[in-house]
Amino acid sequence: MKKYIVRWSVFLFLLLIGLVVLLQLVRLDVLHQWFPVTSPQVEKASTMTASESVEGGTRMTVYLHENDSELSKGSIGNMEQALDYAKVPHERIDRDGITTLEPSPYSVLVLAGEHSEQWPKEAITSFVEGGGRLMIAGRFVDESWDDLLGIKENKGFKDGVTGITFEQELFPGYVDLDASSSLLTHSIADVELEEDVEVPLRVEEEPLMWINEVGEGKIMFFNSTVVTDKSVRGLLIHSMSLLPPSFVSAQASIKVMHLDDFPAPIPYSTTEAIDEEYGLSIKDFYTDIWWEDMKELKDDYDFTYTGYLIGTYRDDTEVIGEDLKKTIRYPMLYFGRSLLNGGGEIGLHGYNHQSLVTEEEPIDPELGYRPWENQGTMEEAVVEAKELFHYYFPEETLNSYVPPSNVLNRTGISALHETLPELRTISSLYIRGDEGSFEQEFEMDERFDGLYHFPRMTSGYVDDPAAQFLMTDAIAHTGVFAHFIHPDDVLDPYRAKGRTWEDMYKDLQGIGEHVVTHYPYLESMTQSNATEKMIQYQESDISVSYEEDSILITGDTILSPSHLFIRVEQGKSIEEGSHSFGTVELYSEGLYKITMQQPRADIPLKGGGE
Repeated sequence: MKKYIVRWSVFLFLLLIGLVVLLQLVRLDVLHQWFPVTSPQVEKASTMTASESVEGGTRMTVYLHENDSELSKGSIGNMEQALDYAKVPHERIDRDGITTLEPSPYSVLVLAGEHSEQWPKEAITSFVEGGGRLMIAGRFVDESWDDLLGIKENKGFKDGVTGITFEQELFPGYVDLDASSSLLTHSIADVELEEDVEVPLRVEEEPLMWINEVGEGKIMFFNSTVVTDKSVRGLLIHSMSLLPPSFVSAQASIKVMHLDDFPAPIPYSTTEAIDEEYGLSIKDFYTDIWWEDMKELKDDYDFTYTGYLIGTYRDDTEVIGEDLKKTIRYPMLYFGRSLLNGGGEIGLHGYNHQSLVTEEEPIDPELGYRPWENQGTMEEAVVEAKELFHYYFPEETLNSYVPPSNVLNRTGISALHETLPELRTISSLYIRGDEGSFEQEFEMDERFDGLYHFPRMTSGYVDDPAAQFLMTDAIAHTGVFAHFIHPDDVLDPYRAKGRTWEDMYKDLQGIGEHVVTHYPYLESMTQSNATEKMIQYQESDISVSYEEDSILITGDTILSPSHLFIRVEQGKSIEEGSHSFGTVELYSEGLYKITMQQPRADIPLKGGGE
């Protein structure tokens, strides 16, 4: 009996000592350093290269002619960027070059602007009649061109026309926008067309895009000024795809989801809406409701989260060191570790939520932000944020950065480069927002080698036709879904737009459903891996040779696997299913998705010619 009591006494003593030691370790805040969590390894994208390049056959070339006007420059520049992303061969051509252009169904001449009198109409007519393809990427009015364009009556211009109606599906996921939508506002040519003209797109019952067959060739007229907008780049690519007998375009196939301001300090109080609906503090709401729902969303729709850290919401830099660490301890240890454990990663949003711009650099005054004194003060704050991050995640690096309110300028970029040499990605906006917003293309920084710009295409808890259109158009020409949200949107009545969290979550589910239904081939990734994949995609080369009864595609360091789309003219088809090079899937009428698992694809075409 005495031995039993002694043993239990020793056990209880040791247990007590263990609990005291554990308590001290918790108080010393070192457990997270002893048991760190890590994000997925950043890896180079897998590639493949064909042993032989394409020989013979016909190559496609899009010839872009720019005049000295805003409409022409905007439209041609927009088209050029879209063709780059879709890996469709193109080159600039001047007026003299147009006069010597040889007709071919795989030669597409693109004109834009209100300079029709400067275009060599006789040479263009001969080019089209001989089998060439012409795309007018922007409305103009010139009655001398009416017969060639299939116009029966020309009534001048018509402004303020809104929306879009698809008479033909150009790419899965596009939706009609009615006249109440402000996303697309057109100035069009008010015309009546000949009866045999094909009209795939309309706006308010007016012809928005039509195709007129002339001789052996075809002419497409895109009847709008919206051709200068980034939001229609995919529409322009897939409209063009209707002109040649076959048309091959490529995609990067990337899916990223950003959580801005996550992890970030949590208010101690609650809001009236959260209190009424859940009876919880904001901390408990984020913990028990919001984050649990977001984890479920990730699993249901194959999202990989990249969160962006904010250290403090103060507009000064007074909170530093231990005080800063205490401010964000719970968000970092609970949400941050959970995010990493779920396969995500954490990037930097900022020491605080003040955009890295000086007083001399533009920013929307409505934001109420304090400008930074100079680059040096920016660098001090970034270093503080970096030390905060490494305190909680000692084995992680800050590979990506999102500017607060998407506002950034060259001073801030220089400060980031100096203090975060490991920084690989800056992610802001693909389509410009408010004053000072940092608009991006997918490209390397103009000054700092190795720093890549990866814009986000869409944002928010909104699943309406305009949002679906923007998502679809981005994917249609890049193969990239890049979306961001803020956890605190639900706390702000203006950003929540009167919706409850349940309503907002349903909209997020709608976004996930739209993407996973139409684009299941997109690869869900952290931002770091998405950057590496996009860079490799842009550096790769795809060669396409067109024959009457086949298409040959070869690649040089192309992604493995690679995803491409092929549109074929009416009367032709491609056999679906497995092939020696990969798989073929009918995506919509005349449009096939090709998954290349080998760097060379010989694709037979079934059916007759033109």
